[in-house]
Amino acid sequence: MANALLGRIHLSGRIPELGPEARSLVHEAVSAYKAIRADLPQAVPSWPLGLPAWDATWIALALRTPTTTYLTAWRRSGTDAAAALHLLHLRDTAARVDLLYPSVSRAVPAWRPDTAELSLTLPTAPSAVLLRITATGPGAP
Repeated sequence: MANALLGRIHLSGRIPELGPEARSLVHEAVSAYKAIRADLPQAVPSWPLGLPAWDATWIALALRTPTTTYLTAWRRSGTDAAAALHLLHLRDTAARVDLLYPSVSRAVPAWRPDTAELSLTLPTAPSAVLLRITATGPGAP
């Protein structure tokens, strides 16, 4: 579900046949999408880890609005449980990082305004998260 949340969400398949946990994740994803979709048409994309290689162990896509940055990060494989994501537009800006999806994630984000780096730990692979980063201090719009 994380793959669709920064684009146009599309559900197909046999959703009624999903188990309760999977159905709950679908419901949560649709709710998260509804909460952010008004921001998406004017958002500008960036790739905090650069454009991904075919076999990249981490991939990240950010969509930036004037007030908020949405970030989806995927840990695909490999042994590195953490990645440093660069959000240069937020350099020297205090920010709050909120986990939007999935709420059951054990993701650990840590924002460093002086280096414009978001350290993100995803303990399991494969896994993905959607984060909202909101400027709260100097440099905030």
